Amino acid sequence: MSDPLPFLAGGGRAAAMIRARDWSTHPLGPPETWPEALRTALSLVLNSPESLILAWGPDLHFFFNETYIPLLGPRLDWAMGERFDRVWADGWEQAKPIIEDAFAGRSRRFVDLPWTLGTDRGEAETWWTFSYSRVLDGEGRTAGLFILTNETTAQVSAARRLRESEAIARENIERVQLALAAGAIIGTWFWDLPNDRFTVDEAFARSFGLDPALGREGLSLEQVIETVHPDDRAGLIAAIDAVVIRGGAYAHQYRTRRADGQYYWLEANGRVDHAPDGTPLSFPGVLIDVNERRAVEAERDRATTMLRALTETLEQQVAARTAELMRAEEALRQSQKMEAVGQLTGGLAHDFNNLLAGISGALELMQTRIGQGRFEDVERYRVAAQGAARRAAALTHRLLAFSRRQTLDPRPTDVNHLVAGMEELIRRTVGPAIEIAVDGAPDLWTVLVDPPQLENALLNLCLNARDAMPDGGR
Repeated sequence: MSDPLPFLAGGGRAAAMIRARDWSTHPLGPPETWPEALRTALSLVLNSPESLILAWGPDLHFFFNETYIPLLGPRLDWAMGERFDRVWADGWEQAKPIIEDAFAGRSRRFVDLPWTLGTDRGEAETWWTFSYSRVLDGEGRTAGLFILTNETTAQVSAARRLRESEAIARENIERVQLALAAGAIIGTWFWDLPNDRFTVDEAFARSFGLDPALGREGLSLEQVIETVHPDDRAGLIAAIDAVVIRGGAYAHQYRTRRADGQYYWLEANGRVDHAPDGTPLSFPGVLIDVNERRAVEAERDRATTMLRALTETLEQQVAARTAELMRAEEALRQSQKMEAVGQLTGGLAHDFNNLLAGISGALELMQTRIGQGRFEDVERYRVAAQGAARRAAALTHRLLAFSRRQTLDPRPTDVNHLVAGMEELIRRTVGPAIEIAVDGAPDLWTVLVDPPQLENALLNLCLNARDAMPDGGR
């Protein structure tokens, strides 16, 4: 059975889409009725290896070949035969003036034209190279357009990345040249690992007293390591072995002997590149002079150590001085107590004499009465003697409590009661020229205080007040 649509032969998936579509209500009608010009143009498009579009008729009905399919993205299922302005609605404003020029006979070609479109990769910025040319029917009228199109996004992106990479490379070269001129970079090296060929630039060679020509031809790693300080060689070799195995960035500081015979600190910075199978390929890098930086760091560390030592000594000195001041303060408080005790002694001596005289007199009277056999008065004299002894003991107890050293022992205290108990002691201490008046506040709360310390403070205040009134007062 013959094919009713032979012009679709060789069209692949695109031709299958034409056969599968229902054209009964389409403005172009069934494919069997299409004009010969359309059939011929469409056969050319379907069999082209290039990415081609045929836009037919005044409504620009959209036909495409199999090569064009990946460019349609989400439009693929419904684009065949649809109007151009619907298929590429997001690019119609940009395409419309180009199409109008083509219909007017002004065919044009565009290279790497940017276009933001929805593709099979989603909406993205894309680039295209395409040309528009008109298709004439048998009578010379413009019946449609051939559009040869190729997406060049990958090429444009690659070219852009290349330009950016070249710009970065130029900047890096300028930086290296400036660093070399300033003396920050001693030199550069390149180590071809598979061939074990170690080449250096002229600056590198001259810094180490090497022949620049030999540096270009290639040195052995042993020749380079020969200039490394003996104490740093083992560490350098271990660092090199490690980075060659693992690949990636490399940085290591060590001392080397320069052309003047002196050892200087430098830092080697480089990178080891591996092949996809893990084989080490290359090891480029630069040598940076860090001798001055190391000297500054050493001086900083020395200053930090000295400051730390000074701080620790200062803390010890402050602690010792504080302890000394506390001891002096305690001694001062005790001396103030003893001064008060000395002042009390003079005032209390007379009282003790009177109390002792009373005790002695009572005992003598008791002896006389007992000798006379008069026992009825003995009890009265005994009570008088005991009362005098108790009063003497109370004065002695207060004097000892005031003068002894003791730690703080705060406890709830009735201040009115404490002051009342101190009144007699204070009166005798300040002397008869000073009038003492005690005015205790009613309903006074108890306070948390060390009673002996409060008594000491109260007595010192009274003594200071007495000394401020040499002519007496109240």
